[in-house]
Amino acid sequence: MRPARSDDEASRPHAPRTEVAAAVVVEGDRVLVQTRPAGRTYAGWWEFPGGKQEPDEDGPACAQRECREELGLAVRVLQPLHTVAWEYPGARVRVTFYLCAPAPGAAPPEPVEGQELRWADVAALAELRFLPANAEVLELLRARLGRDATDA
Repeated sequence: MRPARSDDEASRPHAPRTEVAAAVVVEGDRVLVQTRPAGRTYAGWWEFPGGKQEPDEDGPACAQRECREELGLAVRVLQPLHTVAWEYPGARVRVTFYLCAPAPGAAPPEPVEGQELRWADVAALAELRFLPANAEVLELLRARLGRDATDA
């Protein structure tokens, strides 16, 4: 598991790059995280809600759709937060993380896919085992969560 080294290396035909959008849903000084469901690669590892972009879907729309599908949660996308290209065994992804907030009046998130959910503060984030591609955005969040991260 390693970051893609260069555009040249990332353009190799051995594995197509998958565009992924992840929703970093922040409320006050906490961020919503979930485990990967049983039966999936990296089951039990922590991640931010999100998934593969559909054809003709942009990143913010994907982040919103994935929150609805995975959590029954309506969110508003505030801004792009970070993008990382990463290679996992057999998969190449480019993940764009979007800073999000629950939409006004949104119902609380529910684990639709059997995943564990948690509103985590900075200390809790450090204790959880996240997918490797999340390392840089976790550092950004650790710096940001000391203040109201929804003030974009």
